[in-house]
Amino acid sequence: MTDRNAFLEKIADHLGKKRDRRVQPDVSTHLAETREQASARADRMRKEARDNATALLGALQEGATAQGWVVHRVPSPEDAADAVIDICQRSAARSVLLARMEALSRVPVEKTLKAAGIDVTVAARPEGEAYSEEARLAVRRAAFTADVGITGVDYAVAETGTVVLHPRGGVSRLVSLAPPRHIAIIEKGQVLPSLDELFALEREAFHAGRLTSSYNLISGPSRTGDIGATIVQGVHGPVEVHMVLIG
Repeated sequence: MTDRNAFLEKIADHLGKKRDRRVQPDVSTHLAETREQASARADRMRKEARDNATALLGALQEGATAQGWVVHRVPSPEDAADAVIDICQRSAARSVLLARMEALSRVPVEKTLKAAGIDVTVAARPEGEAYSEEARLAVRRAAFTADVGITGVDYAVAETGTVVLHPRGGVSRLVSLAPPRHIAIIEKGQVLPSLDELFALEREAFHAGRLTSSYNLISGPSRTGDIGATIVQGVHGPVEVHMVLIG
């Protein structure tokens, strides 16, 4: 059995399902798929993610740990904020760059960080203001001086230990790429079993005109083998990545 099949077997076990190894992967998300077919498939996948949220969090915890994430499983948003503070204090962080994402509005991260005396920059324009070039440059400067970047996620993938981020207003790619440490906060219902489901959801977004120009797939700390054929961490991105799972 290949490593991929073995891992998918574990996910099936987490979900309490019997996996038939004879079944071929579903490849009906190709270009011939209609908008209606893509939408129906995406609806089923979102429902399965919600219905199996707890089991998929467990599968993600295993997959992410294998990829080099430091995983913190907590029961509530308040505990998630405490976990973030603990990470920052253990690394002696003095400044944080915070993405503006819906999930982070439910986790009192900004308030808790400021109460702990940590400087917080939010990667978003002030309410009611245009996103000027000056504001963009300010976020860029903050990204390359911050000790920690904190984001939510759009999705997470259990099989590959991956978080998915769509860059947009308030979610600069630099938040997860420039600081030496990245913390990703993940809620129940955001975890997909494999990349197959992710690409199907992206296909639906394409049909609906919601597909962004790019997205980041982050599977553990930055690694490269370009230097003397030796694996080195942190050359092209964070040397340390943390995943905070709520639920």
